[in-house]
Amino acid sequence: MVYISKYNEWRLSLIGVLFSLLTLETSCANEDKPIDEPVLKGIISSYNEYDGAMLDFTEADMEKAGFTLGDVVSITIDDKTFIIPYYDGYYSRGGELLLVAYPSYPSICFTASNTGLPMELKGLVGHAVTVRMKEKGGCLNVQEAMTMTYSNDRKDYPNLTDAEFANARAVKAGNIASGVLYRSSTPFTNEINRANYVSDYLESQKITTVLNLADTKEKMQTYDMPPYSRTLWEGDNVILCPLKTDPTADDYNKKLIAALKELPSRPAPYVVHCMEGKDRTGYVCALLEGLCGATYEEIVTDYLITYDNYYGVTPQKDRDVCNTLLSLRLYPCLMYYADIKDEAQLPNVDYAKAFSNYLLSHGMSSEQVDALIKVLTVTATGNH
Repeated sequence: MVYISKYNEWRLSLIGVLFSLLTLETSCANEDKPIDEPVLKGIISSYNEYDGAMLDFTEADMEKAGFTLGDVVSITIDDKTFIIPYYDGYYSRGGELLLVAYPSYPSICFTASNTGLPMELKGLVGHAVTVRMKEKGGCLNVQEAMTMTYSNDRKDYPNLTDAEFANARAVKAGNIASGVLYRSSTPFTNEINRANYVSDYLESQKITTVLNLADTKEKMQTYDMPPYSRTLWEGDNVILCPLKTDPTADDYNKKLIAALKELPSRPAPYVVHCMEGKDRTGYVCALLEGLCGATYEEIVTDYLITYDNYYGVTPQKDRDVCNTLLSLRLYPCLMYYADIKDEAQLPNVDYAKAFSNYLLSHGMSSEQVDALIKVLTVTATGNH
């Protein structure tokens, strides 16, 4: 028979109670312990031609780690951490950082929309990168609104004309004369299967001068061009003005101003194009339209026709998508050209005056601005 003193009995009871409390606390702690948030580690493997950092993991790796498009994430490189959206396209305003699973990229890209990364984030190949969840689905509304794909197969657009499929059309806004200014996707490379259609359209409109916003001379020399496009190129009828898609960048403005100074010395009709004829073409055409007296409504309408041609998106049936497109793409450009800070002012801008001031402040003389307006507002035959 084992005898336990009252003191020992009390002590054992106390130990039992403490053990029970400790067990309960541990159990509660385990129940309340948050699930580990998604995290993915890797390195910067290279930089692309647009100054974006290509990471050594893919969209599938992101998904496996628990990330989905539309999340807000943090990315840490060295001792710097940035809170950014994760999209499958450049769905942010120019200069804003984002993580992109772009369909044609081999891996995830960390970059800034339109501009590429700032200098302090370049040259970091091999540096460690850590991506963590910040807010699940925090920018899903933008991702869903901007998720659009188009086809390069002509058969997928039975309701479009060949010109519409090529995103080729006359620019008719403001006081621009009929048959003087056109816009399109590229007539030189068949990367998106539209060059032949564009070339045929340009020939039908007797286009004489091309303002090419996409290509360098080196690129042009590699293309297997359609016949009329080659005639334009070999006839020295192409002004090369390769731009990135940031209209606020010094390089963009220097190249564009130089090209616009040259344009009046070339014969009309003119066509402006980049690769798809969307953003760079849209920004330059908006500038020329506004300069020639176009209203806010005319500029917006022309810009959005492109999204109808490629995606079937229209203001009538896709109002929210169109508003997002305008807010992310066109409005920052117009605000920069017009030197205003509030997009709510855009409908009331005197675009002819504001855009003329933009050209003057970026190196054009008043005579050069007048010459540019004149060649756009007088028909190719010299009649108003």
